[in-house]
Amino acid sequence: MTDPFIFKLALSFITGSLWITFGTVLAERYGTKIGGLVAGLPSTILVSLFFIAWTQSLETATAATTAVPVVGGINCLFIIVYIYLVRVNFWLALAGALAIWFFLSLILVIMKFNNFPISVFAYICMLAFSYWVAERRLAVRSETGRKIQYTIPIILYRGIFSGLVIVIAVVMTKVGGPLIGGMFAMFPAMFIGTLFITYFTHGASFSAAVMKASILGAISVVVYGASVRYTYVPLGLLAGSFVSLLISFFCSFMIHQFMAKRTT
Repeated sequence: MTDPFIFKLALSFITGSLWITFGTVLAERYGTKIGGLVAGLPSTILVSLFFIAWTQSLETATAATTAVPVVGGINCLFIIVYIYLVRVNFWLALAGALAIWFFLSLILVIMKFNNFPISVFAYICMLAFSYWVAERRLAVRSETGRKIQYTIPIILYRGIFSGLVIVIAVVMTKVGGPLIGGMFAMFPAMFIGTLFITYFTHGASFSAAVMKASILGAISVVVYGASVRYTYVPLGLLAGSFVSLLISFFCSFMIHQFMAKRTT
């Protein structure tokens, strides 16, 4: 019988490859708002929580969701640091964004953070602050689609790179404990794959615009984690995942409606 973790890695690779490649193609064709929205949809968290529940227990997966909102807020700060520094240098921006993510996440681990209401409150504060900074202080503007000729090597590169980034994040969920598992279920692997591809294909301003849209787009990820918290145990793994995904997608639709009305 195949090791469930190996199956998890394979599924994570496929999901990450398709999701990030799909998101970057949409951004190029239809603009950064759509690309950022797709990049923010649940992917890593869906696979991670599903396999935590499958290989351990529904209760363990539910406990892992405690850190999901606050780490979602840290992801917002990750994006802001990237947007701010990418104007100077891409590698500095990536290093700075990862440094702030690991530093703040390490604080959660040291604190043995375990308070869901505070987690939600912290997320709302960091989300509002990050979007305000991106919109008002950094004045990041959305961009229209770009013309690009897609070839098999381009698609394969994006897919393989994206899949590997997601797999690394999933491996880290196996380190141990609900807190670390929940923390790395929210690791910004999708963002890293997206910012790499958008920057090296279209430059700093396009990449920054996609990441700005991802601040709001990723709300659906936190909504998915919160939904899992209240559906896994009463509904079971499959039904809980399905209902949570429906709720998350409805949230994405509402975010799209909001973003479509904005001109920047």
